[in-house]
Amino acid sequence: MLLTIEELNKTAQMHPQVAEFYQRYPQPQRKFDVHVYRAFLRSNTEMSLARLGPAPPDMLEFYHNIEMRDGTSSTLKVFKPRCGPPGPLVVLCFGGGFVAGDHDQLTETARISVQLFGATVVNISYRVAPEAKFPTQQLDAWDSVKWIAENATTDVLAADPTKGFILGGVSAGAAITAALSRQFQVDKLAHELTGQWLAVPSVMDINSCPVEYRNFLISHQQNANTPMLSRAVTDVMRDAVETYFQVDGMDLLRDEGLIYDEMLRTAGVQTKLDLYPGCPHAHWPMMRGLEVANKALIDTIVGLGWLLEMDVSRERAADVLGVPLA
Repeated sequence: MLLTIEELNKTAQMHPQVAEFYQRYPQPQRKFDVHVYRAFLRSNTEMSLARLGPAPPDMLEFYHNIEMRDGTSSTLKVFKPRCGPPGPLVVLCFGGGFVAGDHDQLTETARISVQLFGATVVNISYRVAPEAKFPTQQLDAWDSVKWIAENATTDVLAADPTKGFILGGVSAGAAITAALSRQFQVDKLAHELTGQWLAVPSVMDINSCPVEYRNFLISHQQNANTPMLSRAVTDVMRDAVETYFQVDGMDLLRDEGLIYDEMLRTAGVQTKLDLYPGCPHAHWPMMRGLEVANKALIDTIVGLGWLLEMDVSRERAADVLGVPLA
């Protein structure tokens, strides 16, 4: 999805609801401290878990340890229906700048996916920086996805990937998802991937961005010309899976998501994109209750349904989320 420079600039103008939120809750400017950030994210996750309460009686929710390539143990959080036929398989990857976050983070999305889609959902773990150097995060995630694919139909997961097998994540989790979906094109696993959810992803920089699109990374150049996509890039992208994007207008990663969407579309890949003008990076968890956040929360559920070829009305999504329709 390519926008003109004028349109891009407009998406970066703060939404009035966001401005009001920042006035009410000033954001202190501190030197980044990874330990403080980890505590902050974990605190938010614990508040979310407290709001959600225990899993409903018709749902199984448990932790399962698996082994990484170096012998390290990694914990999966599994959600699945207590009874009924096997459903699609959904794998979710948490965000946190590659330095924070955990497998509890996307619990609400996982539970709703079980409730609405009859899916088995697995929230994976990965070791974070700076203790774990790149590419440990991607390797841990790939080892987890490989195990999940190999064990999809066992009693542990009890899924049916032929009904859909999608990966998804937010921020760093979206970046990992994008990398893993490309790896599926190289290393064939037990089941084929059918879709991916990329929420505010980091997928390129000026050096890795195809030259045809660098003008649309407007922090580098201001030029609205729309070039043709090169044959080489098109060939690489052609086998990509259906992709659902969520992109924030006030996000430093905005143009990466928009350009990646355009690259996939040009290669003939079916995509769906929701853009939130005037909203900062991954605004919806922190600003839940604002219309602009509720819209994104609802969009997530509708978008996952789109990937699984299951129609979910916005009214139904709002109801299971417990937020007003937006």
